[in-house]
Amino acid sequence: MEQADRNRIYHDFKNGNTRCLVSTDLFTRGIDIMAVNVVINFDFPRHSETYLHRIGRSGRFGRYGLAINFITDEDKNNMFQIEGELKTSV
Repeated sequence: MEQADRNRIYHDFKNGNTRCLVSTDLFTRGIDIMAVNVVINFDFPRHSETYLHRIGRSGRFGRYGLAINFITDEDKNNMFQIEGELKTSV
């Protein structure tokens, strides 16, 4: 996707003109949008840092957020490892 198209889509989402945004991990590290309240992980991350960056996009600034994770049998070990490192339940 061309940079101009990415910029337009991001600004449409940030301004509320678009309700859903699909992105890669690269993009999730740089966005800071108050209105995001749900993050869906279609591909479950392998590392706790990546998981935190992804779900950290929701429920910011004192708001509630929800993370929905699609987990396969192959993802279970990563999920258990992340739960242990973050001392939380996914």
